Amino acid sequence: MRPVKVSSDFRDFARLHQDVEAVIQRCGLNTWDCLLIDVEGAWTRGVFLTREAAEEACRNLEVRTHDGWDDPRLARRMNRYDPWSRPDGLRRAL
Repeated sequence: MRPVKVSSDFRDFARLHQDVEAVIQRCGLNTWDCLLIDVEGAWTRGVFLTREAAEEACRNLEVRTHDGWDDPRLARRMNRYDPWSRPDGLRRAL
């Protein structure tokens, strides 16, 4: 079996952010979402053709996975993140 390919952004997020966990959920007929969420609530998304591929990618990155939003702690973490209000966050176009 060939190893699952992940984007460098996805891999870097898992490597560079603190306390990353993954939420895997169906997002289409033949696609699966894998959201990586860090301790601050920042997140990134990868799309995979199968649930198994998403799970394997997380195993390779040593990221704990969750089946959908089974842990409300992750939703709270993601909802409180506001990159616009942080001094080092994103800036709106003027």
